[in-house]
Amino acid sequence: MSLIICVLEIVYLFLWMESRNNIFFFVALGIFLWWIIERREEEKRYQEKIEKDTIEKLERIPHNRRAVSEDCLSAILLDDYSKTFYYMKRKDVDSNFKKKSYAFDEIYECAISVNDNIYSLISKGGIHGWSILNDDEELYSDDDVDEEDVINKLSLKLIVDDLSNPLIEFVFYEDERGIDTESEEFEEIWEECKNWHKKFSIIIKRDQREKVAVNSWVHH
Repeated sequence: MSLIICVLEIVYLFLWMESRNNIFFFVALGIFLWWIIERREEEKRYQEKIEKDTIEKLERIPHNRRAVSEDCLSAILLDDYSKTFYYMKRKDVDSNFKKKSYAFDEIYECAISVNDNIYSLISKGGIHGWSILNDDEELYSDDDVDEEDVINKLSLKLIVDDLSNPLIEFVFYEDERGIDTESEEFEEIWEECKNWHKKFSIIIKRDQREKVAVNSWVHH
């Protein structure tokens, strides 16, 4: 379709230059606008196909909660029944996902990263205990986040029991141009990121509580 539109555009521009008849010019302009609309529709259909194919691939893995990155190259899945966390990643949309799975008790830390600054850290070591994500740096406070006018990157960082790659980062938003923190789009992204942070926080705290209960029972 795009090839046909381009050919028509060239033909009518040639006719306009030869005849100087404005009718040909307006027809060429109309064809150009048609091409823009058609191109956008093609991109939309292509993106919808990618998203559909991505979901179909992810559905092969048992889970009841998921988040997929905007570029469809990574995903995080939770299966509450088997208490398993899956991290999915691939190089491009035509590739298959590489899967890594972790039991809930293998998740040690979780934090929101705002422009690569650690905010709202939850750790099995506690606020004053050991932390790989914190690394002796001062945590971002609510006031620090509120003072940000533009966010260039918003992600969720996790530390898991994996010696080869203990740090997992799932990006909810990343763009050099940034996004206005007062915009509705940012509010939606921010809420989704915070909701996932709450989910992992519950998983970490629940595991801590269960271990405390077991230790208490053993010692009695």
